[in-house]
Amino acid sequence: MKRIVLLFGLLTTLSVSLFAQAQVLPRLAVVQFTTNTSTEKIKMDAITVRELVVSEMVQTRKYQIITRDDIDKLLENQKIQVSSISSSENLKKLQLQNISYIVTGSLSAMGNDYAITVRVLDVSTGQFSHSSNDFMGSASRELYTGITSLMTKFNSGMSAGEGGTIVQGGQSGRSGANITGATAVYKVGDFGPAGGIIFYDKGVFSGGWRYLEAAPFETEFRAEWGAYQQDVAGTGTAIGSGKRNTQLIAEHLRSKGESGRAASLCASLDFDGIKDWFLPSKDELDLMYKNLAQKGLGNFVTRADNTNYTHYYWSSSQNSNNFVAWGQYFNNGGQFNNFKDNTSSVRAVRAF
Repeated sequence: MKRIVLLFGLLTTLSVSLFAQAQVLPRLAVVQFTTNTSTEKIKMDAITVRELVVSEMVQTRKYQIITRDDIDKLLENQKIQVSSISSSENLKKLQLQNISYIVTGSLSAMGNDYAITVRVLDVSTGQFSHSSNDFMGSASRELYTGITSLMTKFNSGMSAGEGGTIVQGGQSGRSGANITGATAVYKVGDFGPAGGIIFYDKGVFSGGWRYLEAAPFETEFRAEWGAYQQDVAGTGTAIGSGKRNTQLIAEHLRSKGESGRAASLCASLDFDGIKDWFLPSKDELDLMYKNLAQKGLGNFVTRADNTNYTHYYWSSSQNSNNFVAWGQYFNNGGQFNNFKDNTSSVRAVRAF
């Protein structure tokens, strides 16, 4: 009789233990994927990719997956935008719902192919702990195969991340950056922590930064430099001067009541809760051209189009007089004096 009681007690304890383990699975949600264009096919493919990502996360059996309808309703009811999901206000709302992880992603059309990135937001820390990305065809079978392969890499990173060391993926054919704890090592051409692409590594962390990261191409816009016929004193051309340049220009524009210009729009850019963007200096812009655009990375406009001059990009470096600032042709790399009231392309960058 005693053995039966002991066995019953053991089974009860084991059942309670297993039940408790099942109850503490971290809650994870996959939110809608952003796209760089709004054609019907790309919108439908973004929905398909999201569903495939959910399916792959379910198969890990490591998370309590929140259904698509439930997370969409939650975001709508809480007035949470995916683009600012990592803001402190939104993190508090997600924490109150006992959500541990949010998986976000982007689907960017590049010709007939897609560049797809998947990232995970750790709600407890507010940090995007790792990401994976790949380039794949947009045809049905290619997309399915590509997402399956991408998620194998992504889930491997999730598992390793819980143990401390993960691999931050680069594009296909390039090794990722090793991350241990909060320390990351990147290579030029790797995807950065903000979802952009690393285009400069000065080799050591100093002055508060080591790397320069170009913003994702879906953030690119066109604008005037501003301050036409006005002197913005103190801007430099060197690597490392873009952030200060942007502050000087933005302050000047505010004092003159001028808005919607290149530097001020970079300074106010909020991409997935990351807000430390600036307009690159002349030399930083040149690095972005040489290390990314010339290698076919970053989806910059490199084809000459003399009807709207989209291949001209602004820097934050004023030239020698009040009428012009430095710009660069991304079709051939030439740097030039561009009149400040001209509308040119803008790609923000950040230092970290």
